[in-house]
Formats: sequence, structure tokens, C-alpha cells
Amino acid sequence: MVVLPPGITLSPPSPTRGRSILASQVFSPGAVIAVFGHGEGAPSIAIPDNPHLARTCHYCLATASDQDPTATSPVRVRACTGCRTVYYCTPACQKADWALAHGRGECKAFRRVRAPDPASPQEEVDPNHIDLPTPVRALVQVLVRPEMQAAVAEMEGHVETVRRDPDMAWAGIELQARAALHYLGRETSKSNLAEAMEIVCKLKLNSFNRLDADIGESGTYLNPALAMINHSCIPNAFVQSMGRKAILHAYREIKEGEEIEISYIESTLHRSHRQKALQKQYHFKCACPRCKDDLDVYQVCQQYPHLELNSFSLVPNLDKLRHPPIKQHLQSDSSLQQHIKKIYPKCTESLQGVSLLEKPKQLRRRWKMCARLREAGLYAIEPLTQVIVDASIYFCEKRNFQYALALSCFLALNSDPYRDPMPFSVPRVKGMLMVAKLLANTASAPPSASSGDAEPLSARISQALSKMDQATMCQTILAMVVHYCPAAHSKEWQIYRQAKDLLNDLESLPGRETENALVNAFARNPTGSEETRFFTTAVLEPIQTLAAFCEEIVG
Repeated sequence: MVVLPPGITLSPPSPTRGRSILASQVFSPGAVIAVFGHGEGAPSIAIPDNPHLARTCHYCLATASDQDPTATSPVRVRACTGCRTVYYCTPACQKADWALAHGRGECKAFRRVRAPDPASPQEEVDPNHIDLPTPVRALVQVLVRPEMQAAVAEMEGHVETVRRDPDMAWAGIELQARAALHYLGRETSKSNLAEAMEIVCKLKLNSFNRLDADIGESGTYLNPALAMINHSCIPNAFVQSMGRKAILHAYREIKEGEEIEISYIESTLHRSHRQKALQKQYHFKCACPRCKDDLDVYQVCQQYPHLELNSFSLVPNLDKLRHPPIKQHLQSDSSLQQHIKKIYPKCTESLQGVSLLEKPKQLRRRWKMCARLREAGLYAIEPLTQVIVDASIYFCEKRNFQYALALSCFLALNSDPYRDPMPFSVPRVKGMLMVAKLLANTASAPPSASSGDAEPLSARISQALSKMDQATMCQTILAMVVHYCPAAHSKEWQIYRQAKDLLNDLESLPGRETENALVNAFARNPTGSEETRFFTTAVLEPIQTLAAFCEEIVG
């Protein structure tokens, strides 16, 4: 029987949704509903993926920071002396992992992977070579931990559906199962193989991806209790990873007895892409209100309660959220929907590996493809948002931080609030921190010389920046980030530590007593008349000025 952490209960199964998780009390927006992890409730699997193995502690999942000159307490990881495959930051973590899984067969399996080929005993073994893919390592963890096997036994795997699905590569699932059994030294009997393949299916269906490219984390997380939470494209909760734990937060107020729902995928995608992803990965068709009525992000934003929380954000005008400045909703224009389906694959293809010379050509091409979305003012609709994000990343790579700042300001005003209505949502918090960092990076840049009507775009942006108090803008935005980090994740989040350090640096600068008092007064009472006037003049209007350069920059 799966043990649930306090705060939630398990409902009886229904014919259409199976078992579900209910709130056992009222939870306010941003509140922690439950914590899932080792020693709390059902047992868990938390492992880094292969590309991050050598820089991540295999137990606590701390990322190595010994190469970061700004790290105050750098984390160093060292390889397990037995298998040379996994790494640990402390002897305590190694001891804990040894008792959990590594000493129960995992280490021996990894040693067998690295052992020389008997046919070529003189062949030198590459110490960085890893044959077992991340899903196979997750399977090994289940097979060496009886308590994990017992918990996984209660999970749904849709084995027969997966077997019949040509896209799921049943032969590949069998290969993964055989690899785990072989390196664990277990017999590849019919029953063992069937059991291992069923576990692979359950891992595919119920695991969470710990991906966070911003702070260099990626891996697999599985908790049988957490896996019982059902999906909705209009979720009332969300999950964040913290080491070996997963923290379930309320996205809006959740009443006692109400079902808790999270989104298994990126819920801001077009309905056709959401449905395709859910069917392929999880084998069901979503019938939530967003899918049923084909609501776009603007319509969903208007349905969320607690929009008043945005009074302390970069979009304090609640009327703008309730009545967005767009010409039409997607559901009213089937032609535009078909156009989006056509351009989506071309506009969202990764630019990784594309040369810096070729990227601007690709970005301009994609920008033109999104012309109909721009004409309708639908900047929060994919793939237009992704094009602007990619352009901002490109300019950061080119170290043109002024252009990147203008684009980040545009996203913070015209895209992020509609895609994520709550100001404590992770994308909103990260977006604000990006604006603050770019303000810091551009604060010391000298203004370009004016050249009259023929003044180039870069010079006009420089002139605009020269009239702004970037330190105060940065400080105010950092105060928002610090305020919302606990609701978005926790005070242990790396984003919180970065923002707090930057904020402390600004507050400690000499001669800023007046600015510090104004920022602190605004943070205490963001809706006060004097505080609102300060924020509008010192922060919001300058950000709007910078955002207005977006069209010229990308086009």
C-alpha cells in the first residue's frame, strides 16, 4: 500500500481517471501541499541523467560548483572508487546511497558495464564511458530495492497498449530490460524479463523529468504516491524538485476535498500538440476544460482566480490581464489555427548547433512566419513566444545584453503573465531574474553617441538606458524575485540564493539610503498611492520603454 504524506488523501478509483489525490485541508496559492521523498511517504528514485553524472552527487543531487568562481561554498564531487560511474559530494552521501541502492547491487552492475571485453582483455577501458542509458539505471534501482519494487507494483504501466504502439519501440524496452538483468547477474528467464519490461513501462509512464537547464539539473524522479496525481491542462498545483525531494505547491487556492491536478506537459502549447504529447507519453486523451473548449492562454488566464496577486509584479494592471490587448482568440479563427500547426515545427526546431552567423537569418525567417500572430497581438501564443525567447538567447550569446534586455522586458510584460497568471510561477520568477541580471550587465555600458534622425537602434537603446536608474530598477525586481521564490520553490532554490546575493549587494552600496527606503516601502505596500507612483515612474515605465524596441530588434 502506497503511503501518502500528510495533507493529501487517496480517492477510490473511477472508470475514467483511475485513482486520484484529494486535498485534506485548504491550501492557499503558493502553499506547500506535500513533500515527497526518501523517508517521507512512498520510497523514491532520484538519479541524474548520464550527461550530468560526473557533475552531480548521486545521492543528494547537488551540482558540482567547484569551477564557479562566485560560489561561496563550492561543491566538489568524487567518483565511487568501486564503479567509477557515480559521484558523491561527501562520504555521508556515499554511505547513504550505498545503503539505499548502490551497495545492494547497483555498484556491481556498473562495474560489470566497465569491465574489459573478455574477447579483448588488453583493451583499455575508457573511465568516462557509460553503456547503460538513464532509463536502464532507473530500472536497476527498482530491481535492487525490494521496497521500490513493491511500490511500483501498484502503479499503472499500460503494458498491452505500449506493446501495440509502434512508436513505443517494444523491442527497445525489451533490450533495456535484458541489459539491466544481465549486468545485475540475474537470469533472463521469461518471468524475470516480463517483470523487468513491465517496470520499464511504468517508469516511462510515471517518472518526472528533473530538467532545469537554467541551473544545470537533469535526471529522473519517481515517487509512486506523487505519480497518482492526475493531469489537467489547467492545473491547480505544480511540482518542483529539491534534491531527493519533490515539493507539491498549490497554484491557486485548493479547497478541502478538491482533487489536486498538475500538468504532465507544457500546458501552454496548442491543443493539438498537447493532445499528441499526452497520447504518446501517457496513453490518454485529455478532456479538461482547456482541451474541451480549446481555450488559448489568454482565456485560461482570465479563468484563474487570485489575479490580484499580480499587484506586486511587472504587470500590476489587472484589467490588462482580464481584458488582454488582443484582436481575437484562437478558437474564433480556424485559419489561424491551421497556420500555427503549419509553422510550429519550423519555428520551434532547436537552434543548438546552428552557427552564430546563421542564427539571425533563422530568427528573422521565423519572425516573418509568425506575422499573423503578431498582427493579432497574440505574443503569448506559441510559436511566437519561443521565437522571442530564442532571439534573446542569441543576443546573450553575442553579448549584446541591451538587445537581450529589451526582449526580456517584452516577454515579462506581454507573454509571461498570460501564460502563467500567478506571479510566483517558476517561469515568471526566472523571467524577472533574467531582467534584473541584464539590467546589471548593461548598467555600466556607456551611451552611444547620438546621430540625429539616422540614429541606429543600438544608440537609441543606449540613450534610453542612460535616462534610467538601472540600479533601482534591478533592486525592485530582485525584491519581487526574493518575495516569490518560496512560493515558486523554496528558499533553498538556487534562484533564491542568486537573487538574494544580488539584492544584498545593491542594498549595501553607499549613498543609496533613499532608494533603499523607496524600494522597501513599495515591497511592504505595493498598492499604496505613493508606492505605486514610485514603481510606475522608476520601474514600470522604463521597462515599457525598453520592451517597445522588440519589433525592431527581431524584425
